[in-house]
Amino acid sequence: MENHLIIGAKITDKIQEHLNEVLPAQQFYFKDNNPEYLQIVRVEGERVIGKMAKPGIPVKEITLYAENVKSILKKICPDYGWSDMDVKVFAQTLIG
Repeated sequence: MENHLIIGAKITDKIQEHLNEVLPAQQFYFKDNNPEYLQIVRVEGERVIGKMAKPGIPVKEITLYAENVKSILKKICPDYGWSDMDVKVFAQTLIG
């Protein structure tokens, strides 16, 4: 069993519309499953776009992750009105 924290945003229909319009040159930010950038994962049946962090991460580092995630989201979906309330911390347990 593996536990992760995901700092990111739930993918709503509106956000998905914006993700569908991301330029091919910027899709590496979330389509390559690269932990340096964003990943799309399922958390409790919801799709979330964000970065994974190990449990026990210092609070200051969570803040830095959140700022980084929001920065990338603004870069790939500049026309979506991102707010600080969009980026949240989710918990995920992978069994296997």
